[in-house]
Amino acid sequence: MEKKSSDSISKSEKRAQISSSGDLVEFDEHISISGSGKISGGKINKSIRISGSGRINGDFECNGLTSSGSLKASGNLTAHGDISSSGTFSIAGFLYGDEAAEFSGSTQVGNVIKVQGSLTASGSFKAGHFVTSDKVIKISGSSNINGNLSAEENIIINGSTNIEGNVVASDVLFGGSGAFKLKKQHYRVQGRIHAKNIVEIIKTHVGGDVRGKVIRIGEGTEILGNVYYADIIEVDKKAKLAHEPIKIGLDEL
Repeated sequence: MEKKSSDSISKSEKRAQISSSGDLVEFDEHISISGSGKISGGKINKSIRISGSGRINGDFECNGLTSSGSLKASGNLTAHGDISSSGTFSIAGFLYGDEAAEFSGSTQVGNVIKVQGSLTASGSFKAGHFVTSDKVIKISGSSNINGNLSAEENIIINGSTNIEGNVVASDVLFGGSGAFKLKKQHYRVQGRIHAKNIVEIIKTHVGGDVRGKVIRIGEGTEILGNVYYADIIEVDKKAKLAHEPIKIGLDEL
C-alpha cells in the first residue's frame, strides 16, 4: 500500500509530496524513505533520507539529503544541510548545498554545483558546468568538469580528470605519490591554474597559464601557457614548458 507524507510550510511555497511503495517514516527533523520513493517538486523543511530507489520530479528544496542506492532528479536540488550519496546520483539541473557534499559511486550533475562546505567525490564524477566550494574540494576516481573548478581553500585531485575551464584555489595539488607510476598524462586542464599559495602538479596537461606563490611541476607535465611564480619554482627535467618561468611580486597573485 502506497504511503504519503507532506511537511507543513507556508502557503506562499509549494509543498512537495512524497510517496513510497516501501517504508516511509516521518520524524521531527527528517523523513526516511526505503524501497522505491517519489518526490514531487517543491519544498520540505526537513532532511530526506532515501535507501533504495528515489526519484525527484521538478525542482526540490529540503534541509539535507542522504541517498544510498539510486537517486534521479529532473530539476534543480537545493539542500540547507549536508548532501551525501553512495551509489548512483543524477541531477539534471543545478545542485546547491549550504553545508558539505560527499559522493561515492557514480555522480552526474547537469548544471552548476555550489556548496558552502567541503566537496568530496570518489568514483565517477561529472559536472555539466562550474563546480565551486567555500572550503575544500577533494576528487578521486574519474572526473569530468565542463567548466571552472574553484575552492576558497584547497583543491586536491588524485584520480584521472578533465577540466574544461580554470582551476582556482589557495592550494592546487594534482597527483599523490602513486602518480609517479603513471605512464601517461592523467590530469588535463584546458584553462589556467591559479593558486594563492602552492601549485603541485604531475602528469598534467595545462592549456593556459599557471600562477602561484610556490610552484612544483612534476614529470610528464606539459604547460602551454606561461608559468608565473612569486617565491619558489621547481621544474622536473621530464616536464615541458612552452615558455621560461616568470617571477612576479606577491601583489600580482
